[in-house]
Amino acid sequence: MTNRRGLTALLLAETISTAGTRMSQLAVPWLVLTTTGSAIRTGLVGTAEIAPYVLLKIFGAPLVDRAGGRRTAIAGNGVAALAMLAIPLLWDAGRLGLGPLLALVFVAGLARGPADTATEVMLPAVTGAAGMSIERGVALFDGARRTATLLGAPLAGGLITVIGATNVVAIDAGSFLAAAGLLALLVPASAGITTSTGLTASTGPTASAGIDPERARYRTQLREGVGYVLRDRLLRSIAGMVLFTNLADAALSGLLLILWAQQRFGSTLRLGVVVAALGAGAVCGAALVAAIGSRLPRRWTFAVAFLIAGAPRFVVLALPAPFWLVLTVWAVSGFAAGAINPLLGAAQYDLVPRRLQARVFSGVGGIAWAGIPFGALLAGVAVGAAGLTATLIGGAVLYALATLDPFLRPAWSGMNRVPAG
Repeated sequence: MTNRRGLTALLLAETISTAGTRMSQLAVPWLVLTTTGSAIRTGLVGTAEIAPYVLLKIFGAPLVDRAGGRRTAIAGNGVAALAMLAIPLLWDAGRLGLGPLLALVFVAGLARGPADTATEVMLPAVTGAAGMSIERGVALFDGARRTATLLGAPLAGGLITVIGATNVVAIDAGSFLAAAGLLALLVPASAGITTSTGLTASTGPTASAGIDPERARYRTQLREGVGYVLRDRLLRSIAGMVLFTNLADAALSGLLLILWAQQRFGSTLRLGVVVAALGAGAVCGAALVAAIGSRLPRRWTFAVAFLIAGAPRFVVLALPAPFWLVLTVWAVSGFAAGAINPLLGAAQYDLVPRRLQARVFSGVGGIAWAGIPFGALLAGVAVGAAGLTATLIGGAVLYALATLDPFLRPAWSGMNRVPAG
């Protein structure tokens, strides 16, 4: 007998919170860019939010194991909601300077890191309870995120013009609260439990040596997760390649696309449409993988999809292309991108034992996300030195070189591994 309530609630919570996040990811940089006119300060805000997110993706996995996935996800969404809600409140009070804004987005990023890890850890349990394959579960989860981008981006583009950027951030705060409520009410507590090994509070050499067993257990779990990544050739390849593509993506979404929209159109309306085209394509791609993903050759589907999804988006913005062509290229790139995470996620779920998934996924994600905090900031510096067009071309070259790796490195054949049993 299957139970789909937990999976439905998890997908709905992810859709709502991600849609709100996509809205604020346009609203906050737009607020800084239009009030200060500084590309570097705009990039700095993105760095302040994503840097703690990455740190907690790396070092927070043992905390997820200790507190439980469900409890961590609820608490993280709640803290992020309070931090984001403070932004419009301080703006209305005339006290939202750059320093308080940086502090608040820092706290939001700090809370969202372990919360997102916890949500991913709950996915296999609720997918299994729903009687679905892991490929389909990951595809639905990624499709929920893509749908959120499809909804959030055009809403942000329109609402920033109508109600202002700070009120859009308030909507993001509400989305985090709604997600926390769904997880608390509808996802069973058993979905957030991970099976861990390691030292206990009453036994082991640390107890007699006078060392805090909880701290020793944390270090053991962290070392075990990172060590697993470093020993596995496929996981090392995944983390290394996505490090560079994420750096380029962060530069594009965090600053370059916003500057392109401001310079060409002077508003966020068409910016939202472009991001929505990417999201619409990605939803279709994820839906296709959900339907036939288990029959696709993982490695080569992943490699071709990543090649199409990346560099063309940069190139079309660098060219004096008509708007319809920009939308077409971004929609096709989005369709290809929709296949990436389901295939990659399914391979990782097959490869990593469940008891290690929180810490191993955090290790992979931490390395892969390490460049993101610097993407928008480096883009701001590059734009100041070389201009927007040259920076876009540089991003395209970086992306193209990185996405050739799955075609060349033998370790990627591990994506086609069949799970034991």
